[in-house]
Amino acid sequence: MTDSISSGDLGARIAALNAVLSGLTLDAEWLREEAQRLRARHAKIRLGHRKPLWFLMRLRHEQLPICVVEPSEIRYVSVLAATGLIEAQMGGFPATGQHAAPTLATVTRITEYGRAEIARIGELPKPIPSSVQPVRGPQMR
Repeated sequence: MTDSISSGDLGARIAALNAVLSGLTLDAEWLREEAQRLRARHAKIRLGHRKPLWFLMRLRHEQLPICVVEPSEIRYVSVLAATGLIEAQMGGFPATGQHAAPTLATVTRITEYGRAEIARIGELPKPIPSSVQPVRGPQMR
């Protein structure tokens, strides 16, 4: 008793296998995206209220120097610079008081201490920065 498969049956089986393979490929892509989303969510939970560190993780994907204009992110730059994790210039102080907050900051580089902290935190997916801009034209004084 021999199994003989007609060319039509063979074509149908190949088409069915290709359909299954296509479905598996889509499932694998979905799983990769879901794993990346979960890693980002886990990192946010792990870093918790330590938003300056989350901002540091964002900075490593930027081509420095960059200009930061968002007030909350300027505070992160201030904290990171004060702790020696980055080098930055604060500027654009409004003339409305002795202790006025800066209105922009330029991050010039991530220090070796900053790179060590990034390595300690671990690998995170590349986030999309909101208010950082490449520095163009004259630097802040």
